[in-house]
Amino acid sequence: MSADMNRTLAEASLDNLHDIIVPEPIGFFPLAPGWIVLILLFLTLLFHFGRQKYLHYQKEQYRRDALEALESLTENGQENTLALLSLAKRVGISAYGRETLAALSDAHWWDFVQAHSKAEVDTSLRSRIEKALYAGSPLDENTYRTLFFQVETWITTHKGAEDV
Repeated sequence: MSADMNRTLAEASLDNLHDIIVPEPIGFFPLAPGWIVLILLFLTLLFHFGRQKYLHYQKEQYRRDALEALESLTENGQENTLALLSLAKRVGISAYGRETLAALSDAHWWDFVQAHSKAEVDTSLRSRIEKALYAGSPLDENTYRTLFFQVETWITTHKGAEDV
């Protein structure tokens, strides 16, 4: 019996052991139907928000163009004053339409600017601008800086026609 036992022990030794057979790793594909629905929903939402962002970017293009044009009007002068006021009016027409703003002038225009943005154009500034324009002389440096700041505030903070 000892020979049988030696043979059994020899067969059971560690040298005779084989590696464990590992199954193939589970792949990602084909996906379960729930994952496919979830991915399609995510892609649809991603497309929707991307499109909304792009449309908003396009809608705000006139602001970026106006701010770019504003950078060239930093020097005081009669021509730049007229260009500054013209730029403010063009921005308003782009945002609210020609029918709404084309007829506005003087006090009505400045009231509209104040009502639809954070720009605060007081009556003394209005009268100084008016006097300088009708006299054909440039504004003093302080008045021009104030006007420049108010036009910049108008461009950046006005609400669009859809927001009103």
